[in-house]
Amino acid sequence: MEVKQEKKSFFRNLGHSIANGWRKMRNAISNFFYKIRNSKFMRKVGEILSFLPNKIAKHIPYRKRKAIWGVIFVIPLAIGFTYFFLIPFVQMFIYSFSFVTIGDAGLEQWGVGFKNYIYIFTEDPNFTENFSKAVLSMLTDIPTILIFSLLMAVILNSKFKGRALVRSIFFVPVIFNSQAVTAAIANTSNSLNAAASASTNDLFAQMFNFSTFLQNAGIPYFLVSFIGSVSTKIYDIISYSGIQIIIFLTAIQGVPVHLYEAAKMEGATQYDMFWKITFPMVSPMMLTCAVYTVVDAFLRSPILSSIQAWYAKGTGTYGSKTLGTLSNYGINAAMSVIFCLMSLLIVAIVLGILSRLVFYYDD
Repeated sequence: MEVKQEKKSFFRNLGHSIANGWRKMRNAISNFFYKIRNSKFMRKVGEILSFLPNKIAKHIPYRKRKAIWGVIFVIPLAIGFTYFFLIPFVQMFIYSFSFVTIGDAGLEQWGVGFKNYIYIFTEDPNFTENFSKAVLSMLTDIPTILIFSLLMAVILNSKFKGRALVRSIFFVPVIFNSQAVTAAIANTSNSLNAAASASTNDLFAQMFNFSTFLQNAGIPYFLVSFIGSVSTKIYDIISYSGIQIIIFLTAIQGVPVHLYEAAKMEGATQYDMFWKITFPMVSPMMLTCAVYTVVDAFLRSPILSSIQAWYAKGTGTYGSKTLGTLSNYGINAAMSVIFCLMSLLIVAIVLGILSRLVFYYDD
């Protein structure tokens, strides 16, 4: 017993010694920086650095100062946008109308008109098909993912046992869809996709009969076709809705609680509160989710494989039967321009439609 007491006393004293030593060292460091900060030299430096802000604060109103700081913070974004997007896009746009090759003086180009675009839409066997499939798929993905994400966010915001675990489960697809994980499991991706497709087909094996039933019930064919296409992609919808669910969940948690309390006192049901409070308050986030869904859908589309195939061919040439000789870089640039412009067009259309549904609480 005495040995145990001695060990406990030893470790207790050791702990107190370490804590006291750390406290003394921390105080010494704090005092050192305090003396440096309050030295004459540092005070003079502070006066010099604060001279211009203080001068501005005395002669410029608060609102104008906010505007100035807003411009200052936007400048890095504008520089990055110009250097990393605008200049390359303009150069790519020029290349799309040119024959691009590497000569003795470096990269050389001369105009070929619309030949690159004509080749893409008339002779290329893959781009037009992949492009149409991507656009049609996006038209179904956007409303489906937005509706599914909003409903799941509402469910995950409610209180139930294991809510944290369920939220984590719905965020797991976001991790597995990252580029790093995709590269790590590239060898098993085919088997995983096959298993997912098989499970989806088994789950909706009766979908054809259900579609026939809906058609016989007088439901329009386009609506039946939409339901059928959504059911076959239920695995993808769940996989690509993680970020949208998080955005909607954050927006729902930001809704003032007193609105729900007042609605309950007035006798409103959960259905009424969803359409009168939840949906209007989170509607601004629909724009963000829609833009993210469009961009993510394009980045997952087979169009990129067609574009990258021409880029991988390098600075070689392609002999067209009717258009003559074209450069691989010119065709790649034309595909990239179409890809970018179509992305921007769909984003603009989606924003134009959803902006009519947006409600801003501050207004």
